[in-house]
Amino acid sequence: MIVAAAHRGFRSLGCDFYRISPYTSAARRLGLLAKRLESTLLFDIGANEGQFAVEAFAAGYPGRIVSLEPASKPHSILCRRAAGLPRWQVARRSAVGGQVGTATLHIAGNSVSSSLLPMKAAHADAAPSSRYVADETVDVLTCDMLFEEFARRDDRGIILKVDVQGHEAAVLSGAARSLPRVAAVLVELSLTELYEGQPLLRDQLAALEAMGFDLWDLDRGFMNPQTGQLLQVDATLVRRGIS
Repeated sequence: MIVAAAHRGFRSLGCDFYRISPYTSAARRLGLLAKRLESTLLFDIGANEGQFAVEAFAAGYPGRIVSLEPASKPHSILCRRAAGLPRWQVARRSAVGGQVGTATLHIAGNSVSSSLLPMKAAHADAAPSSRYVADETVDVLTCDMLFEEFARRDDRGIILKVDVQGHEAAVLSGAARSLPRVAAVLVELSLTELYEGQPLLRDQLAALEAMGFDLWDLDRGFMNPQTGQLLQVDATLVRRGIS
C-alpha cells in the first residue's frame, strides 16, 4: 500500500517507475554475466568519457574497472570521473593495438567515433557529426602490457571490453599471452565497412570463435537514422566451457 501510494504521488508529478529488465538493459545483462563469472576485473578499452564504466558500476559490477582512452579531451574527463573511486583506474592516455609504437588518432566531431582508421562514407553519411575534425599522435600499447600492469594473479572472470571503432582485430592480436585469462569479450561488430580495412561481423565472430569464445549476447548499436539500416551491434562472447 505504501509503495502504491508513493507511485501515485510521483505520477502526479509527471514521473513513473519502470522495472530494469535484462530484456531491455544491456548493462543489466552485463551485471548478470559478471555475477556468473565472479568477475574481479574488467578492461574498458575505448572508454571515451567513462560512460560504459558508469553504467557497469550502476548495474552492479562488483570488481575493478581499468579504463583506457587515447583522445586527450575525453581522457581528461575520464580521469576526473574516476578520481577518488578505488575500484576505477584509468591508464595513461594511449591507444591499444597489435604492437607497441605510436599512431595517428583521427578525432571525430562527436568524439565517440574517433579511430586510428580512416572513416568510410557509410559512417559519415549516417552520422555527419562524426566526421573527423583533427588528428592527435598517440602512444600504442598492447593488451599483454595492460595485463602485466593491472591484472593480479588472483583476478578471475576477467572481462575484456573493446570499443575502438574498427580497430578491434588489432587489439585482440596484441593479447596472445593475456587472452587465455579472459572469460568474456565485449566487442563492437560492424555489418558494413565503416572504417577502412576493418573486419566485418561474420569474419570477426569466426576469429573470436577460433580463439575459444562463443556468442552469448547481441545488442543493437549504431544505425543510419535516415534509412533504418543497422550498421553495428555490440556482441558479448563467453569462453567456451564456462557457460
